[in-house]
Amino acid sequence: MIKYRSALVVVACGAALAAPAVASAQDVSTSPTTPTTPTTSFTPPPMQYPFIAVSPAKAKAGEDILVSVGCAAGDLGEVKSMVLDHIGKFEVTSEEPVILGAVAHIDGKARPGFYAVTATCKTKPVTINLEVTAIPTPSSKPPKPTVSPVKPVPTGNPGPSARVGSGRQVSKIPVGAPQTGGGPFS
Repeated sequence: MIKYRSALVVVACGAALAAPAVASAQDVSTSPTTPTTPTTSFTPPPMQYPFIAVSPAKAKAGEDILVSVGCAAGDLGEVKSMVLDHIGKFEVTSEEPVILGAVAHIDGKARPGFYAVTATCKTKPVTINLEVTAIPTPSSKPPKPTVSPVKPVPTGNPGPSARVGSGRQVSKIPVGAPQTGGGPFS
């Protein structure tokens, strides 16, 4: 009796879950003259305004980067970072939303690490991290393989040659196929 009661509950729950799906599938009405098209559209999340961005986010010492600030042109205050030795004039790069951009130069003596870049929009500071990566040095490259020199064999001797350090030399070069033993009568 308990087995049947449990099965009845499972069937009842399944029917209760399936009923809304069937009902919603039947509620869809289409007219024969207009094709159905999905009405889903992506709405991006609201932008956090003001904002600051750097591109690329990883750069080497001595390179130029683009600093973008989302802030009204009249509200943009100071933009600074201890790793940037020069920041160009900010110009409007986008009207809606207003984005100002300028080229900045990373100090050639900057050490690898993360550095804050801060902009002030009216009285609100916004900050982003810029990663300065290491400049590859010649010593960080893998060493080139070296080839040990081979002693040349004199040309006057038509005899066999062997590389130096290979162990023993062969006095006569064998001719023909190697004899491995075996065969049809072994």
